[in-house]
Amino acid sequence: MTMMAEASPGMSEISQPSGMNEAELREQIGHYWKMLGLTNEDLIASLTGDCLSRARRLAGRASQAELLRRALEEAQRRFDHALASAIGMPPSNDPHPLAAARAALLLTPDLSADCLFAHDDSTRELKDKLLACLPRSTPEESPLPMTPVSFRFWLFKSTDH
Repeated sequence: MTMMAEASPGMSEISQPSGMNEAELREQIGHYWKMLGLTNEDLIASLTGDCLSRARRLAGRASQAELLRRALEEAQRRFDHALASAIGMPPSNDPHPLAAARAALLLTPDLSADCLFAHDDSTRELKDKLLACLPRSTPEESPLPMTPVSFRFWLFKSTDH
C-alpha cells in the first residue's frame, strides 16, 4: 500500500494539469465561448465539456497550457463549423468569407451566437441578418472576354509578333 501511495502522486498530475484545476480550465474555455457571443449557460457548459474531452484525447499527457490551447482551438473550430453551416457556406480553403461572417456576427450587438447551435428557425433568421451584413462586390463581378495572344518562343525567350 505504501508503494502504491508513493507511485500515485504523479497520476493526479497527468489527469489534472498542474497549477490549474478542472473548474479553472472549464471557466477559461467558457469565457472564450462567451467572447464568441454565446449566452446560454447550459450550451456553454456542454460545448466546453466536449472541447475539453477532445483536447485531452488529442493532447495526451500534455501540459496545462497545451491542453488549454487545444481546447480553445477546438472551440474555434466548432464555432466556425457551426457558422459556416448556418449560413450555408461550403467548407473551403478560402478563410475570408468565413472571417467576414464571424466579424459580422461578433460586431452586430443584437445577434446571439446561441442560435448557431440550435438548428431551428432562429438559425434561419440569423442567416438572413448576417447575409445582409456581409460585404458584396461593387460592381458585381463580371468577367470580360480576352482576345487570344500568340507567343513564340526561341531559345527560351518570348518573341512578340
